[in-house]
Amino acid sequence: MRLAVLGLVVLSLVLAGCGVFRHRPTTAEASRSPAGEAGRSAAPAAPAAPTGPPAPTGPAAPTAPATPEPPKLAEQLTRVASELSELQNAVAKLLVASRQQEDQLLFLQRRVGELEAQNKSRAPSVPSGFAPPAPMPVPAVPQLRSATTTPAEDLYRMGVEKLRAKELDAAVLVLYDLIGAYPDHPLRESAQFLVADILFQQKDYRGALADFEALIGAVPGGAKVPDALLKIGLCQRGLGDGALAKQTWERLVRDYPGSVAARQARVLLRG
Repeated sequence: MRLAVLGLVVLSLVLAGCGVFRHRPTTAEASRSPAGEAGRSAAPAAPAAPTGPPAPTGPAAPTAPATPEPPKLAEQLTRVASELSELQNAVAKLLVASRQQEDQLLFLQRRVGELEAQNKSRAPSVPSGFAPPAPMPVPAVPQLRSATTTPAEDLYRMGVEKLRAKELDAAVLVLYDLIGAYPDHPLRESAQFLVADILFQQKDYRGALADFEALIGAVPGGAKVPDALLKIGLCQRGLGDGALAKQTWERLVRDYPGSVAARQARVLLRG
């Protein structure tokens, strides 16, 4: 009987021990899980964004204005060169216009002198006891003098180069410098003929006429006089005075019969 009870006790102990050993891994894992969860919950959380107004931290620094990107140097140089060229052309046109007005005034004064001379030759004799009227004084025209110190040969060469490059205003400006600075130079005649011819090509017949007349007045025995007379007639015809143009060409044929200009004048007279 004791043996049976002892056997039951041992059997119950064995069964109890098996139950303990069977449930130990589950208990260990359960004991580890809460610890892990506790470790994870103990990790520091990210601070939440403040919901209230921010604390003042002092005056804010002013922001620098955005500077525009500077233009390229080549574009600036191109624009400056273009503006300078426009200014030079404007100055050249003003000087050309001033010179044309001076030449026209000289031409009108010469015409007035010629008419006065004709009137004097036709004037009736003054009755005795009457003093003849005093002649009206002709005001002197101030000549435009150039301040250039460039030699006449260089000016003429520069003017011809400008003319070949079709820079007509610049060519007239340079040639006028030669005429004003060297009025007695041998190149003055050719320079003034080129100026007058440029104006004629531009259909500025009044300006061309004044310069051709100024050429003949300054160099009456020059080699360009026949050609100048031919162009004077063309200017007069362009201004609508065909009768005066015919008289000019007749004078050319009469005074310079063997010149090339006279042959052209004969053709114009027949036409």
